[in-house]
Amino acid sequence: MSEQSQRIVITRDGQEFGPYSADEVNGYLAAGRLLPSDLAKPEGADSWRTLSTLPGVDIPSSPPPLPPNFASAPPAQLLGDDPGIRLLLPVGRSGWAIAAGYLGLFSLIVVPAPLALIISVIAIRDIRRSKASPHPKYGMGRAIFGLVMGILGTALIAFFLVVAALSHWK
Repeated sequence: MSEQSQRIVITRDGQEFGPYSADEVNGYLAAGRLLPSDLAKPEGADSWRTLSTLPGVDIPSSPPPLPPNFASAPPAQLLGDDPGIRLLLPVGRSGWAIAAGYLGLFSLIVVPAPLALIISVIAIRDIRRSKASPHPKYGMGRAIFGLVMGILGTALIAFFLVVAALSHWK
């Protein structure tokens, strides 16, 4: 049997395809449907070899053409650009905003309230500055929450200090 009339079986990911003629294999390689690294076995052969080692198989020197609608396809969306992911995970969030959110939450205990206030202001500045960068940071909601809770907690501390000072002077 000559090389041109030889039939070739291809395997990829445990699935067998073919048998194909060498001309069909060369066409599939040129179109990118087969890869030079795919395993192949000519009919009657005992072992599998990569397509690139078979005689009569022409490995293209250039990559296969792009699919027809590839140029018009939207660019891949980054993980941090998806609002749903940002809601669930701290992807792209300012570390300051995360700290401000937790400190705001703990400011209900009153002790870290002034710290929540300071960190929140830093977080808001950090987020606003990053808007002009190619990778803006998110988390303004957490930073605002930390700011509000920090203000309330600090006001509560100030109230207790005033009450304690007035009761001490009596």
